Parts: sequence; structure tokens; C-alpha cells
Amino acid sequence: MKRFLFSFYMILLSSFVLGIDSDEYTLLLEKAEQTPAIIFDKEDFSWDKYPAEVKAHFLDGVKAQNELNKLAPSTTMPLLFDFVENGSHAEKQIAIYLEKHGYYTNSYFEVIYKQIRNQNGISCGYSGLGNLAFPWLTKKHRGKDFNEYEIQYFWWVYDRKHLQNIWQNWYQCWQEENAKPEPRKYVQKRLISDVLCLGFYLFPYLAENLINDKSLEDIVDELRSYSCFSIRGDFLTWWEENSERYSFPEAKGWEHALEILNRGKLMVSKSAMENMPVWHELAEAYYSGNINRYWYYFLSDKNEITEEDITEAICKSIEDK
Repeated sequence: MKRFLFSFYMILLSSFVLGIDSDEYTLLLEKAEQTPAIIFDKEDFSWDKYPAEVKAHFLDGVKAQNELNKLAPSTTMPLLFDFVENGSHAEKQIAIYLEKHGYYTNSYFEVIYKQIRNQNGISCGYSGLGNLAFPWLTKKHRGKDFNEYEIQYFWWVYDRKHLQNIWQNWYQCWQEENAKPEPRKYVQKRLISDVLCLGFYLFPYLAENLINDKSLEDIVDELRSYSCFSIRGDFLTWWEENSERYSFPEAKGWEHALEILNRGKLMVSKSAMENMPVWHELAEAYYSGNINRYWYYFLSDKNEITEEDITEAICKSIEDK
């Protein structure tokens, strides 16, 4: 009977985690964001010293954060970008208690982008220049208002459709370096660092190629240090068990993005709206021309490679042609 009840409980939990709707998710985000910042490490700690609602907000917030941690990216990412597209809760403010400072407010807009930053897998960097995910971005077109978070909407709705190309361009460099009689350690290290910026988007390609290329175990070893993925044991076995957590709908494409832009509710800055058509043109030209401007191809052939050598190669790769 106990085993039956446990199984029934797990089914209910799974249903909640996989089937959460936007209203439930919104409430979880709000409660998690409202978690008070409390200093517990003091001898005279007592909830009685705080406003009456702080304890309740703290307990509700911790519970909400735990529930959020259970949710799969395949569930949360479509919801988050739907919020961005619909301008959901754009004017909403959330009050948060901060010890020694009292209450302050944060916009729900920031809450959504915080989740995107933490969960979207891809790391954009502060400028995007030299990033594996945006090889079409050059110095001329970066723009001083480049926003590492807002470009993630462009990635989600359009640019990730080029993932096969992005992976293959990187993988050719990885294979070329590893085919050398003595692969250059610092180059290998930088190649690994670059591909890890793709986060969970690289998992399907890694699994597909790992079967016949054990050099990719070096990537897996680095991924194991990321607690958010909880990769344990053999990666291929883990992937077989967890692939549905990273199974995303296809990118809706540029026509959809343009329709959303014209609607005027997209929750991004004015500069991002102005830059997206330029980003699209650059990306289309880059991929349709079968160009590879990755820094590896601008690297010296010498045996000893330093950080300065790679920085120089990156600078050459982002020069406007």
C-alpha cells in the first residue's frame, strides 16, 4: 500500500512539474522573487523582530524556489518567452524585504529576464563578439547598446535554428586540433569553454557524436561541474533518461519575430527592437554564404599558444570585411 501511495504521489508531482500552466508559473515566480533576504547567522535571531508577513513570505518563497528547480527547461523556456512576446506583467512590481534596508520593489520584467538568464542555457557574454552562438556579429554591427539578455529572445525565436551549423563549425575545429600529433592544450581548453556557452543546446549533438568520438568526454567532464545539469555516470545513459527535459519546440522563425516586433508589445528595449532586423540580415548572409569566421581559423600554426594569441585571433575574426 505504501509503495502504491508513493507511486501515486510521484505521478501527481510529475504531472505538476510537466504540466504547469502560465498562471501557476507566474505565481511561483512571484513568490520566489518575494523571498526576503534575511541574515540568520546571528545569536539573537528571531522572526519576532521582523514585520509579521516576512516569515510567511520567506517560507513561501523557499517552497516556490524548490518547485521552480524541479521544472524542466522544456517547460519553462516556452513560457518565459511567451511572457516576453506578450508583454505580460510589464507594469507589475514586486515588493521584496531586504534586511537592514526594508522593502524595495523590483519589476516583474526583471524577474522574467533573471529566469531567462539562469535557465536559457546559452551564455551570451557582455558584447556577443567572438561568441560561438553569434559568429555573424562584427565590431561594426555590435552597437553600443548590445544587451546580453535581450539578444536571447532573438536566439530563441530565430537564431537557434542554425544550431546544426554552429555545432558543425565548432566540431570541425575540435577534430582538427585533436588530430594534431600534439594538440595544443590551451587551444583545447578554449574550444571547450566556447562550446559550453551553448549550454544544454549542445546536448543532442554531443550525444550523437560521443558514440564514435571519445575525445568529447573532455566536454562531458566539464559539464559534470555544472550542478544545474546534475549529470551523473555515463553521459549517454543520462541523456537517454533526461533528453525530454531539454526537448524544445522548433524556433518560430523570423517572420514570427517580425510580426511580434510590429505588434509593439515585445518586452525588450527599443535598441534591441531596432537591432533585431540588422541581426537577422547579418545571420542570414553569414549562414547562406557558408562562411566560417570562427577565431580558430585566424590562429597561428605555432605549437605554443597563449591567451594573447587567441585574443588576437578573435579580434581578427570580428573585423568587418
